[in-house]
Amino acid sequence: MHRQWLVTLQGLPDAGRSWDADVARRLLEDAAHGKVDALSGLSGDMHWHVSLVHQGQLFHLQGQWSGAIRRSCSRCNAEFDWQLTGETERDFQMGTAPAGHGDESECEFLPPPGLINLLDVLREDVWLAWKADVICSDSCKGLCPSCGADLNREACQCDRIDEGHPFAALRRLKAGLEG
Repeated sequence: MHRQWLVTLQGLPDAGRSWDADVARRLLEDAAHGKVDALSGLSGDMHWHVSLVHQGQLFHLQGQWSGAIRRSCSRCNAEFDWQLTGETERDFQMGTAPAGHGDESECEFLPPPGLINLLDVLREDVWLAWKADVICSDSCKGLCPSCGADLNREACQCDRIDEGHPFAALRRLKAGLEG
């Protein structure tokens, strides 16, 4: 099954090739299937709609992907399935890079026969879309900074007015206006 995600540029049909498929979670999470760091915590398979076309000297890979990864909310620390989507857009060329060609190029040079592991391409795109801080919902209230209560589930019972805090006077003013 992994072979379907290995593509050789040499001999690619003139019409190119396209995929509209679910990429198995077990393949993306298994470090033995590629060189790019495996993904972990996937909630299921990743869907990928991608095409590879030959355009002159270049082979253009373009498409969209989507899936979900189990994450912890940065506000309330609850586990949730983080929905993520992204786009794939890469150019490849067979051969060696010309002299003076740096890593900043928009084209990746591959030695013949031009083998591409599409699992690695998808993994790279997911890692590039990674966000350090994610929240379970826009309405997440987070945890109380004093007692740690999950404010989405319960009201905080602690006394939040800390006289030593620089904004304690503002809290007293606000409490007076509300009361």
